[in-house]
Amino acid sequence: MKQQATQMMWFYEPAQGQWRVSDHASNQLWQGEGAHPWSDNLDPADEAGFARFVDTLQQGDKPGQFIGHLHDESGQAHHFLWRGQYLADQGLCCGWVSPIEVASQPSLPVRLNGERSPLLVQDPLLAQLAQALSAKTGMDFFDTLTHELAEILDADAVWLAELGELQQLRVIASHGATLGHYRLEEMPCRHLYETRRACTRVLEAPLPAHPWLAAGQTYHGHPLCDRHGQILGHLALLFSGSVAIPNLAAVLTIFSVRMVAELERLKSEAQLRLSAVAFETHEGIIITDPDYKILRVNHAFGQITGFDSQAVLGKRLGDLWPSQGGLGYELDNLSRWQGETQRRHARGHGYPQWEIVTPVQDDKGRISHFVICFEDISERKAAERRIQDLAYYDELTGLPNRRQLHETLSQAFSQANRDHLVGALLFIDLDHFKTINDSLGHASGDWLLKEVATRLRRLVRQGDCLARLGGDEFVLLLPALSSSPPQAEMQADLIAERLIGEIAAPYHQGGQVLHIGASVGITLFPGRDQGVDDLLKQADTAMYQAKSAGRKTRRFFDAAMQHQADRRLLIHNELRSALTGGELTLHYQPQHLVAGGELIGVEALIRWQPPGRALVSPAEFIPIAEETDLIVDIGNWVLHEACSQYVSWEESGIHIPQLSVNVSAKQFHAHDFVECIHDVLEKTGMDPACLNLEITESVVLGHAEDTINKMAELKQLGISFAIDDFGAGYSSLSYLKRLPADELKIDRSFIQDIPRDGDNMAIVEAVIAMARHMGFNVTAEGVESRQQLEFLRAQGCHFYQGYLASKPLPVPYLERYVRRVGGRHEVRNTLIPEL
Repeated sequence: MKQQATQMMWFYEPAQGQWRVSDHASNQLWQGEGAHPWSDNLDPADEAGFARFVDTLQQGDKPGQFIGHLHDESGQAHHFLWRGQYLADQGLCCGWVSPIEVASQPSLPVRLNGERSPLLVQDPLLAQLAQALSAKTGMDFFDTLTHELAEILDADAVWLAELGELQQLRVIASHGATLGHYRLEEMPCRHLYETRRACTRVLEAPLPAHPWLAAGQTYHGHPLCDRHGQILGHLALLFSGSVAIPNLAAVLTIFSVRMVAELERLKSEAQLRLSAVAFETHEGIIITDPDYKILRVNHAFGQITGFDSQAVLGKRLGDLWPSQGGLGYELDNLSRWQGETQRRHARGHGYPQWEIVTPVQDDKGRISHFVICFEDISERKAAERRIQDLAYYDELTGLPNRRQLHETLSQAFSQANRDHLVGALLFIDLDHFKTINDSLGHASGDWLLKEVATRLRRLVRQGDCLARLGGDEFVLLLPALSSSPPQAEMQADLIAERLIGEIAAPYHQGGQVLHIGASVGITLFPGRDQGVDDLLKQADTAMYQAKSAGRKTRRFFDAAMQHQADRRLLIHNELRSALTGGELTLHYQPQHLVAGGELIGVEALIRWQPPGRALVSPAEFIPIAEETDLIVDIGNWVLHEACSQYVSWEESGIHIPQLSVNVSAKQFHAHDFVECIHDVLEKTGMDPACLNLEITESVVLGHAEDTINKMAELKQLGISFAIDDFGAGYSSLSYLKRLPADELKIDRSFIQDIPRDGDNMAIVEAVIAMARHMGFNVTAEGVESRQQLEFLRAQGCHFYQGYLASKPLPVPYLERYVRRVGGRHEVRNTLIPEL
């Protein structure tokens, strides 16, 4: 090897027996004869020592050095220093070789007469620098470089900066200055980036962005370029005052190759680290050659596929994932492909996979590799199915929901029209489900709904659709029953009867037996002027008719039902505005003694008079109000209005012994009912002894203790109670004897057929006798004839009301009625002696 009087970097791989050498111009594999690159020039007497030097390096991890002699072309021997270290993680030795001849100049650069002495390449301190750097790599190399240069060259500051994006410079290492990032135009180095040549300049004034750079300092910048001439960064030196170092650029050029190599090495390592992080992602990665042979896989590959990451290397991708359709993409002609594939797991089961296949081209544009990134999308697909189920199926029972039913119903309706067939839609609502849900809890309610769904599934034919709309409502679609409407109606009726019986069978849960019924509404389709959107509405309307008919039964839809349902909806929508708009009013029906006919009280009865329309019957709007909380607001209004009117009568000299006001079950069981009564009495000035509250037997059902406690609390105020419509509801003698009531009112249904109906006469006679023995007064409602009044007098009934005496009257008419009747007044809330 031709000896050159410059520094040179060397690398030795013991495992391969290969040497590489690098100077400022190249880095190449040494392929000459002999044991090492210096075999031709090394003095024979130094061969043994050099061999021991190399062997010693391989035995440990500490740096070593060797001084030997190299002969130039003229045969003259020169002293050279080999410095190196073994890098175990890379399996190689590396270091520097440099001349160590000393010229006659002093060993340290000194100032003579204010000027720096010239610094020569042969300065032994530069050899010292080479020795210090020989075993350094990475950031250690740059830190050592900046520190040693500052010491050797007596510089105020030394730093090495790397060029980044947007003309930003990142300082890698520095000595004597604290720098991080700065812009190119802020510093004197911008000139060397334009010329790619070293520059030296004396600062004429401080720099605005960096005031620590003072005027009069000398700045020297040395560019660091790669083998393509691309500038990567620069080395900067700052001196106090004006200095002259004739061969400074030559000195730095000696080390520039190593600096560039280390810069590239840092970049390469950073890229490798980023690549390693990217490669070891949660996604699987496969790298193949152009023939699809697997060259490399990452850790996630094994986790996803179940295959051993080492065992698959060298196999073809088609062997790993065999399929009749191939891999699912043509890798040869592909620019980039992505899509869903079905792959085989190592355990044998299939699973869905999302793959992105990217070809890698060499510098000649030919495909050199394929990179396949993939992920197991089983969970994603399961989530999609779950979302699909939630969108179209009921989560509790697994039955189709309203959305799925509507789509299926639309198809069935269109098919029935097209094929001239008749189908049916059954709307199923569980009877008294809320009672079970409230008493036993939602868990038991959910269990019962699932049991009902299971039973109904057993009745479903192929092609039928059983759905749950929500709550306790189910729908059964029976498409294409028959081409004959009567035949289809008969089949639908039989199926409805069967499912009612199936639902009514006992349910056994946790040692207890539950019972529940079902009401079913049925509509046939297609019909004239009937659309698919009408079917659910019609079946729902028929279902409510079934409930009104006593529950546990079925009803078919007809036009009259729809008219009634529309009427109910209209009333419901207008009733709230009627309350606030002053459309409600009270009429009062007189109540008399059976024996003497004296007036003993009036009952307040609500009426609704919409503007410009006929009077709406209470029998029509009160049940609708009771379905919502509006009945509570209406009841409180009636109570306040009636009491205010009664006090007004008293103040006007119109004396009526007692005022009766009806109280609904919802109003009575409102949490603030007692407080409301106190409030009404206080605001109106009503005498509680003159107030009689009428409640029905339904108030007691399920709330016996609450009912008794509230009645007892109000009776302490002097208020009396009557059990209204007695005998028409769920009469319970056990409750009746506990209730602190004063009066029983016999329902008009038992009075109206007297004397023609002997059974009703017997019932009335029995009620009056029972009331007499239990200490209750008795009022008969709906008395319309003299024969009825005579019968009641004979049985010992105390009071009566009805059209025989008077219909309910508006306030002015009632006032005239009271003045006309006049006479003796009786006290009603005391027991009347037996007549």
